[in-house]
Amino acid sequence: MNRDDSPRETLFTEEGLTLPLPEEGEEDMKKHFVRDLVPNARVTSVFAVKSKSLASFRNKPGQYMNLVLCDRTGEIKGRVWDRAEELAAGFEVGDVVLASGRVEEYQGTLQFVLSEVVLAPEGTYDPAELIARSGKSPDELLEGLDAAVAQVTQPYLRALLDSFVTDEDFRRNFAWAPGSKTLHHSYAGGLLEHTLSVVALLNTAADMHPELDRDLLITGGLLHDLGKMRELGGAITVDYTDLGRFVGHTVLTDRWVGEKIAQIDGFPTELANLLTHMLLSHHGERDWGAPVVPSTMEACALHFADNLDAQVQGFKQVIQRGERTGGWSEYHPLYQRAIYRGRPSEPGDEAVVPAEDA
Repeated sequence: MNRDDSPRETLFTEEGLTLPLPEEGEEDMKKHFVRDLVPNARVTSVFAVKSKSLASFRNKPGQYMNLVLCDRTGEIKGRVWDRAEELAAGFEVGDVVLASGRVEEYQGTLQFVLSEVVLAPEGTYDPAELIARSGKSPDELLEGLDAAVAQVTQPYLRALLDSFVTDEDFRRNFAWAPGSKTLHHSYAGGLLEHTLSVVALLNTAADMHPELDRDLLITGGLLHDLGKMRELGGAITVDYTDLGRFVGHTVLTDRWVGEKIAQIDGFPTELANLLTHMLLSHHGERDWGAPVVPSTMEACALHFADNLDAQVQGFKQVIQRGERTGGWSEYHPLYQRAIYRGRPSEPGDEAVVPAEDA
């Protein structure tokens, strides 16, 4: 653990912030992105606060602060060893802070040892630099949504989908909503990106198994996670809403879709039951939050398509975060394993071509 207690000059801004001036050669107040941080760099930059907690020192009185700071390129763990309680009182999870300190490598992982963390006044940062978002634009995602809806020909299912996708507020929110808080597609646009991937997998399943009801599959795939639009919120970082914590997205989805079905005259009871079963069982197991387990072919297909896309994307995000400097990620408690990230190629790694093939 490196500590730098040497006095440094400070910068006083019109907003009243007092932070250490950058070291010689460091660019003054430039936005430093997480993906570009390297060991031993001194950094003063803005970040969003993803988590914050205080913990007691083992061998001396007082507390230190654990943080996770993030921007649109990733996240990094932060530590505050001095004045932790004082600094922690100045900001909350979800706030944007101006942070100053040194990047260190500890047990193969980068961490940001901070000397100052203060609330960044609005207007002093660009939110677009802090909000992680899908690599696909909202327009591209909405085009995919419309194309998927156009595949459905069953009149009642099509009317149900149209009741959602013709609402401009719904379209805007769907195109920007995150897919989860942290595990997969946890960025703006992630929910619709995940939804379209699930529909693509379901279309493949229907090609391979013609017995499946394609219209029901697509409808279930498009609607299965809508409740996340009410479960999750936050302007910069993603967190659960009160309603999301109380109820959860599976029940919120069921309520929302049920309200729409009730407004469509003559919607067949059997069809409503089949769709409702898909939505309620898409997590697959009661231990995973499903009120019921899949009992139809379509519900089975939806569960595995949803889980496949979520798991692969979850692995992908662990790899992209670069939580370790070597070839493996840190141990991930959800997956109960470290994940192989691959190693950078080095000179001499090139494949040897046999002489007869050269």
